[in-house]
Amino acid sequence: MPRITSVTVECKCGQDIFKYHKSGTGRLIKCFVSKISTDYISLLKKLPTSSAVACSKCGERVGVVQMIKGQVAVKLNQGQIKPIRIG
Repeated sequence: MPRITSVTVECKCGQDIFKYHKSGTGRLIKCFVSKISTDYISLLKKLPTSSAVACSKCGERVGVVQMIKGQVAVKLNQGQIKPIRIG
C-alpha cells in the first residue's frame, strides 16, 4: 500500500496554492485534481484543459491544467514552486 502524505504546494513568493494528498515517494510533478484537499486560489474554477494556473499574489504561472491518464491534473512549473520531495 503506497504511503499517502499531505503536502502544501507553495509559489516561490510564499503564497499557498493548494494542499495535495501525494502517494508514494519522489518529486511532485503533477497533481490530480481529485486529490486536492484544500484549494487556496480557487483553482477548481479554472478547469478547462490547457488553462494556466497562476499565483494570486505575484501572478506568475505555477502550472497548467491537462488531461493525464484520463484524469484532470495540474502539471506543475518546477521553477515557480517551492521544491517538494518525499522520501
